[in-house]
Amino acid sequence: LNGPLEGAIQVAPSEYYELGAVMEPYFGPDGSLHPVSQASLMEPPVSSHTVRVRCIDAWEQDWADLHWRCHDAPVNDLYPRRLGPRPDDETFDPNIYVLECCGQKRPWAYDTYLQVAAQGEFLTVHEYVSAVHPWLMAMRDTLLDVLGKMDGQPKWPPETKLAVLYLGPGPLRIDHEDKWAWWHRKPPVPRPARDQPSAEERERRAIERAMARSAAVIRAREEEAARVAEMEKEK
Repeated sequence: LNGPLEGAIQVAPSEYYELGAVMEPYFGPDGSLHPVSQASLMEPPVSSHTVRVRCIDAWEQDWADLHWRCHDAPVNDLYPRRLGPRPDDETFDPNIYVLECCGQKRPWAYDTYLQVAAQGEFLTVHEYVSAVHPWLMAMRDTLLDVLGKMDGQPKWPPETKLAVLYLGPGPLRIDHEDKWAWWHRKPPVPRPARDQPSAEERERRAIERAMARSAAVIRAREEEAARVAEMEKEK
C-alpha cells in the first residue's frame, strides 16, 4: 500500500515465504499479468466478496476498551471526561457514551466495506486487487491515523510502508510492511506424535514400578539384616 497497483504487488514463488526467496512481479515489463492473476481468489470459488479492514472495524471498540478503566477515575481538570449520546444519531440510540477521555475524542466506527463482484464465473485475483488496492490507497491517511492510535502512538508518518498481512475470508489485517515475511513464514515441522499407551498398559506399568520399588525395599532390609548379623558374629 505504498504506490500505484502496477508496482505495489509481488508474487511469492511458493505458499510460504523463505528468507532469500526471489519475488515475482505481478506486472511484467510489457504490461502482462502474472498467471496467478486469473486464478480464483478463494477455494471454493466465489462470485463476490465483501472486503473489510480489521483496524477500521475495531477502532472504536479498542478505544473504548482502552479507556474503560477511566470510568470511575476522578475528573482530570486538564483532560475532562465528557459523556453524552452518540452525535448525529438517527437511530434514537438511548445509550450514553464516553465522548472524550484523556484528551482524546472517541473515534466513532464507520461501516466501511467494499463489495467486489466477479465479471465471470468466479472472482479472480486480478478483479479483487484491481478493486481493493485503490480503495485502500484512498483511505491510507485514515489507516495511518488508526494504526498509530491503536498502537498507543501518534499518527504514523506518511512515509510508513504498509502492507496487507492477511488476505482471507475475514477482515484484512494491515500493518508495517516488514511484518509480511513473518506472517507468511513456513510453519515449523511438527514433532512426530508418540504413541500413547492404553489405560490398561499404563496400569500395568504402574504395577511393575510399584513391585520394583517394593523389591528394592526388601533387598535393602535383607542386606541391612545380614550386615547386623555379621557384626554380631564378630563380637
